[in-house]
Amino acid sequence: MDCSAKREVEDGMEEGVHESERMHESERMHESKGLVHESPNLAGNSSGFNISAVYKDETEAYECFCTYAHDNGFSVRKDHHSFWPNSRKIKSKDFVCSKAGFKKSDDHNSGKRKRFTRPVVRTGCPAMMRFVTDEDGYWHVKRFIESHNHELASPADRHLLRSCRNMIEKKASVLKSMTDAGIRTVDAYAYLAEEVGGCENVGFSKRDAYNFIQKEKRARIEIGLQMQSI
Repeated sequence: MDCSAKREVEDGMEEGVHESERMHESERMHESKGLVHESPNLAGNSSGFNISAVYKDETEAYECFCTYAHDNGFSVRKDHHSFWPNSRKIKSKDFVCSKAGFKKSDDHNSGKRKRFTRPVVRTGCPAMMRFVTDEDGYWHVKRFIESHNHELASPADRHLLRSCRNMIEKKASVLKSMTDAGIRTVDAYAYLAEEVGGCENVGFSKRDAYNFIQKEKRARIEIGLQMQSI
């Protein structure tokens, strides 16, 4: 073997050693963080949730995961949680796909005639995210499973997902002001949808808008009755 060929072999071996060292170092860093990330991508694709981010509290962590869920077409449900010893402070909490687990059968009512049967919506979906808190109360991702075993909602239907429907204060204020001015709820909702480029971007459904306005009206009526009774 000539000198040039020998140098190429040695360079290749050295590069392989360095690559192996980099892989082992990456594994050690991964293990030190204790993060488990499973991403078989069986259904749909990820919007790239930042699993290394730190969140100040449960609300922020939940809202960020709900945003990720909306972008990928599924709804979120809060699941198991644990506390720090001798404390009521959350130590860990799971947010799961709304189709996680299976609905328990109502055996004791099996002999009774039911007016209707709810459709089975849970499929035992494994998708979930587990958060843990540190000593300062910040929330970190501990476990993240991306894969779903069911079809995900299309972009046109994502605004109907339960955990993604939220009456954003600013939009709710606009909706209330418009209906107070005599504009019909359906027209006010259409205006909001046009402003954000479609119903799927409003953040809540037309039914949510009606329910919100009715709740506001009932609250005003109750206040009026209380004032009359004084």
